[in-house]
Amino acid sequence: MSNAFQNGDGPKRQLVVIANRLPVKQTDSGWETSAGGLVTALRPVVAETGGAWIGWDDNPDGVPRRVDGLSADLHAVRLDAEEVAGHYHGFSNRTLWPLFHDLVVQPVIDRSSWQAYEAVNRRFAEKTAEVIADFDEPPVLWVQDYHLMLLPDLLRRISPKSPIGFFLHIPFPPPELVARLPWRDQLLQGLLAADSIGFHTARYRDNFVRSVQQLFSGITSLGDMLVLPDSRQVRAVAHPISIDAEEFAELATDPETERELGELREQFAGRRVFLGVDRLDYTKGIRHRLQSIELLLEEHPELRNEIAFVQIAVPSRDDVEEYRDLRTQVETEVGRINGRFTEPGHDVPVHYFYRGIPRHSLAAYYRLADVMCITPLKDGMNLVAKEFVIVQAAAGEAGVLLLSEFTGAAQEFEHDAVRCNPFDVEGTSHLMASALDLEPSDRRARIGRMAEAVRSCDVFRWVDDELTDIERGHAAP
Repeated sequence: MSNAFQNGDGPKRQLVVIANRLPVKQTDSGWETSAGGLVTALRPVVAETGGAWIGWDDNPDGVPRRVDGLSADLHAVRLDAEEVAGHYHGFSNRTLWPLFHDLVVQPVIDRSSWQAYEAVNRRFAEKTAEVIADFDEPPVLWVQDYHLMLLPDLLRRISPKSPIGFFLHIPFPPPELVARLPWRDQLLQGLLAADSIGFHTARYRDNFVRSVQQLFSGITSLGDMLVLPDSRQVRAVAHPISIDAEEFAELATDPETERELGELREQFAGRRVFLGVDRLDYTKGIRHRLQSIELLLEEHPELRNEIAFVQIAVPSRDDVEEYRDLRTQVETEVGRINGRFTEPGHDVPVHYFYRGIPRHSLAAYYRLADVMCITPLKDGMNLVAKEFVIVQAAAGEAGVLLLSEFTGAAQEFEHDAVRCNPFDVEGTSHLMASALDLEPSDRRARIGRMAEAVRSCDVFRWVDDELTDIERGHAAP
C-alpha cells in the first residue's frame, strides 16, 4: 500500500469514502458487503487506517454501523422521495448520464432536477461534516462519481486541510457536449476544488482539461497538473479502474464453477456460444448486438443450428420509464429472432435471461463463451471485459473478445481484442462470423496478453495510484 495517508511524521490519515450508495446489502442471513472491486480493494486500506463510508441508503430500518468484512463505519444519508426523484432519477440519470455518454439519448434539461442535485450534494456535505467532526486529523476525503460532482468544493469549505480526491466512473465527454449543460460552470468548479481528479482514460482526462480551459480563463495545463488562476494546483490523472484479478482467476477453476460449466457444455453441446453480459441500459448496445446476431443468422444459414447467443441482462433502474421501454424493446427483438430462426426439433438461437446470476455461474458462462460480445455504444471502462479475459486465461480457454471501440477497456487491450463499431450492425455481424475462424493458438495468445494487462493494473494498483495522486495534489502549492 502507498504512503498516501501519511501526515508528515504523524499517524496515517483516516480515509472517508463518499459515494452515492453504501457498499452493503441486506440478505436473508443479515447484512453483508456488496460484491465489487472498490470494496475489495479498500478493505486492506481501511483495515490499516480506519475510516468511514458515507452514502445514500433507503432501508427503512437503517443500516448497521459496521458490517463484517469492512473495517469502516457506515453513515447513511437519508433522502426523501422528492430528493431521490430530482437528484438520482432526474439530474444524475436523465441529464448527466446521457450527456456524458455522448448523447446516446437526449438529456433532460430541467431546473427543478438541478436544484435537487444541488440540495442533495449539500446533504452529503453536511453528513460528512458531522462524521469527521470527531476525527483527530483531517481525513482523506475521496468522492466517487457523477452523482456528487459539486461535493469537492463543498468539502473544501468544511475541511480545508483534508486531501480531497474525486474519481469519475463514467466517460467525460468532449467540451462541445459539456457546453450544452446550463450548469457546466458550477459542476466543473465543484471538481476543481479537489486535489486530484481521476478519470478512466487519458482521453476522458483530456476532454476535462480542454473543457475547463475553454470555459475558464487563466488555467494552465502542465502534464497531469492544472495551475489555476490563484496559483493553486490540481492533478488531473488517468487511472483505469480494474478488478481483483487473483479472485477471478481462483473463481475460474473453483469446483462449483466446474460443475456448472459441465452442465452448460452439455446443454450447448455441438454449438458455439456467443455471450453478452450487461446491465440492461441503453448505453450497452444490446439492441444493436441482437440486430447483428439476427443479420449473422440471416446471411449464414449454415450457422443457424451451430451457434447460440446467450444474453444476460441484469435489471437496472427498472423504476424509470426509459428503462422499462428498453426492456420491452429488447424482449421484442429476442422474440422476433427466435420466431424467425428456430427450426422444428431444435433449440432457440437466443437465450435471454433478465436477472443477475451468481458469481460461479457467471464464471462458468465466461469459460463457455467462444465469442464474448461487449459492444456498448459508450462505456467508461467495462469490467466484464477484464473478468472474461482473466477467467479464460486462468482456465486455459480459447475464447475471443469482441469489444466496442467506444469502451475504456479498448484503449488498454488495443488490437488483442477484435474491435468493433457497434453502430455498424452489418460490420459487427461480419466480425462475429470472422471471430469464429480465428485459430485457437491465436485466440489463446490474445487472451494471455490481455489477462497480463489486467494483472499488471488490477484494482489494488488503481486504489494505490488514486490515493498517491490525491496526496501529491494536496502537497502541491
